[in-house]
Amino acid sequence: MDKPKVWQIGDLVDYIRYPHNTNAQEKIAHAGSRNFFAATHNGQKVEMIALAQESVHSKMPVSHWVFSWQEHEQPTRAQVDELVDIFLERMGLVGHQAVYGLHYNTENYHVHIAVNRMHPVTGKAVQPHKGFDKEEAHKIVALVEHKQGWASEANSRYSVLESGELARNIRPKKIQPRQEAMAVEHATGEKSAQRIAQERGHDIIKNATSWPELHQKLAEKGLRFEKKGSGAIVFVGEKAVKVSSIDRDFGMSKLCKRLGEFMPAEIPPPLEKMQPEPVSEVNLEEWRQYQKDISMPALDQNEAKKQQQLDAMKSRHSSERKQILSGLGKRGLPVLNAERHRLKMRQRDELRQFRQQTGRRQKPGKGKPHFETWLRGRGLHTQADRWRHRFRIQSQRPELPVHMATTAPSTPVHEQLQHYVSAVNADRIRVTCIRMKPDGDKKVFILDKRNGASQGFTPEELAAHLPEMLRLQQRGENIYYTPLSENRHHILIDDMTRESLEKLYAEGFRPAVVLESSPGNYQCVLTIPKLQSPHNRDVGNRITERLNKQYGDPKLSGCIHPHRAPGFGNLKPKHRREDGSFPKVKLLKAEKRECSKALELARQIDREYAAAEKARQPQTRPRPVPTHAHPGNSVAAYYAHYENIRQHLALEDLSRVDAMIALRLRATGHSQQAVAEAVRQCAPTIREKNEGRDWQRYAERTAAYAFSVAGDVALAKNERYLEHWRKIEGANMEQKQGATRMGMS
Repeated sequence: MDKPKVWQIGDLVDYIRYPHNTNAQEKIAHAGSRNFFAATHNGQKVEMIALAQESVHSKMPVSHWVFSWQEHEQPTRAQVDELVDIFLERMGLVGHQAVYGLHYNTENYHVHIAVNRMHPVTGKAVQPHKGFDKEEAHKIVALVEHKQGWASEANSRYSVLESGELARNIRPKKIQPRQEAMAVEHATGEKSAQRIAQERGHDIIKNATSWPELHQKLAEKGLRFEKKGSGAIVFVGEKAVKVSSIDRDFGMSKLCKRLGEFMPAEIPPPLEKMQPEPVSEVNLEEWRQYQKDISMPALDQNEAKKQQQLDAMKSRHSSERKQILSGLGKRGLPVLNAERHRLKMRQRDELRQFRQQTGRRQKPGKGKPHFETWLRGRGLHTQADRWRHRFRIQSQRPELPVHMATTAPSTPVHEQLQHYVSAVNADRIRVTCIRMKPDGDKKVFILDKRNGASQGFTPEELAAHLPEMLRLQQRGENIYYTPLSENRHHILIDDMTRESLEKLYAEGFRPAVVLESSPGNYQCVLTIPKLQSPHNRDVGNRITERLNKQYGDPKLSGCIHPHRAPGFGNLKPKHRREDGSFPKVKLLKAEKRECSKALELARQIDREYAAAEKARQPQTRPRPVPTHAHPGNSVAAYYAHYENIRQHLALEDLSRVDAMIALRLRATGHSQQAVAEAVRQCAPTIREKNEGRDWQRYAERTAAYAFSVAGDVALAKNERYLEHWRKIEGANMEQKQGATRMGMS
């Protein structure tokens, strides 16, 4: 029997505020509430229950939501409060009662929110977004990730574009086993029969032109295709897999429409037991040992005889079902179902009696320990963590598909790409694909995005992906480029007219790239070196804002911003021609150069920022530099990396900065204990306010992340920066040594 409404709400609120009463391992880091008259926990609980009981039509007006951060992310109290405010606003529940708590019982910090949908004034239960509240929750996740600087999940549903617009991600169709099969793969490390059927048989079934060809090619791969009822199955060894689970497009009716009336194989291949295959290369040697340990011992003669008797009984049962049930359908469904039930019960009793007599109560292979559990049971915790992170570890070695590894042909689009890449002179280029609907809705797909992060393509990778971009264009996608560089700004001036473009040139600005994005509408990109200044990011944003207000789109302010890709079509509905075609984006000018006039403006803006900061200095607390730090120690290295990050990135989330510094310190040779001590000493000093943290525990968690498997993955992504990080620490050491010598002379 379900618990009464009063108990459910009371238990939920108690769990959110005092989780350790339910689970001793679960701790609370921060708690809060909204829109209560009472200030105490019990008072707020009673108040929420009283209002919820006023609901007549809703059985449970109190909703429970959970938002989780990734392993290395540690939110502050202010960030949790901000998330709750965004959640209530986007859900249309501002003014409603809410209780929330930040827990850290697992590797991930997560916040529980209990919100009362009963309106405190009207007394009616609000249904957020007419029941589509989960869809809105995905949008909230994207907005919070963007605003607070968290890493997004690999398969996130929404993204926030550089312009601040919220757009739905387009997920390319991916053939993979169903969730149940993937759960078994995660538990045992073995490829499921579904995965083997997809890997070996998908392309054969998709491209077959006749039934004999399909049967022959599947047999060559050790598979067998059979019709069963109104559908079909593929045998992977002795295991049967529904064809529809290989691909939803492989329904029997669709196959018959393409290949004609079904024809069985003339000589069906024999069914042979398939040997287990590893689903991942991670921990391959350990997996092989795991297979040896869990394999069942060879059956003795007595057991083999019992197995033969069992197989014979099952075969006889199958023949009985075919013989007895054949033709009963003509006598009506009730007669057929009654006979099915009678036969099923008789055969089940016979099978149960046989197993009781022979002692065969469990199938061989049942009850296998999970691979991760097996690893941890042998003290292999690092390998167990690697297994848990295997998808991210495997993605560090991406390989281009065969059809993309070939050189793109010399076409007008390819030639424009070469001219553009040479002129813009960017380290990497992000490719964004946006489908625009007539109602204004947008769906976005970032082509270079992996594991929730977009780092852009190198020029060589971009050329290799050109055929794929052309296919996406044919599908109706608008293609955009975003140039990204470590030491250069690429300033976009958008939505220019012919007159404003001529004015830009007349006043001394020289773009590297000029595009005609649509007839009579222009875009240009100016390249300038980044200044060695702590205000570097702000300078880029300000110069973009000024130039766009004067020459282009007054709403554009972000320095990193996408623009239309030259050679591709502008597929906005308003540009559709009478014949159904769209205008192409033309590359009017491409010249590798830096704009001296824009650089002069950047220096002027930097001086303005420096003057404003100097004027504020008496009111702000300067960051203390430890005088006791010896050159080259972890504390001095922490501050050196902190200054470098401040110069190049505008990160409001300082816990993410600490995680980045911890990774750098690990990469440059500092021990986990030294990293933890550096974070403990330095992290409080870079914050303007006391966050009320347990800094010792915070430092230990941050250092543990840097030296975990998740840290391995992050370091692999940034391996190319290792020498740069060493130089940062080396420059810091030289500077301190020089200062020491001057003090001694």
